[in-house]
Amino acid sequence: MEQKSRARHDSFAEQFTFVLHEHWSDILQVAHRHSPRVATLFQAATPTGLKRVDGGWQIQVLAKRVTPREKLSQPRDNEVLAQAIRAWAHSTAQLKLPRITVNLEL
Repeated sequence: MEQKSRARHDSFAEQFTFVLHEHWSDILQVAHRHSPRVATLFQAATPTGLKRVDGGWQIQVLAKRVTPREKLSQPRDNEVLAQAIRAWAHSTAQLKLPRITVNLEL
């Protein structure tokens, strides 16, 4: 029984990650309203995965290395991106997502 549940979650995680990847520019437009700097820094980033953690979702995002001048202010920038993902999902598909965190991989 547990294997079926895990397989279903893995399939959902892959599909949701694909949807995020396909609509990344739309998500960055939402992020741009809150922080143009964050939207610019994440333009070259790509969502790579989704994990369930403590009742919420942790979305992995692969970003190019940033120069010291463009330094990310973690965790604030990650939170801006997480809120943009939630707002995008709610506005485009009326999805109410659980708490989202973004795990940035450089």
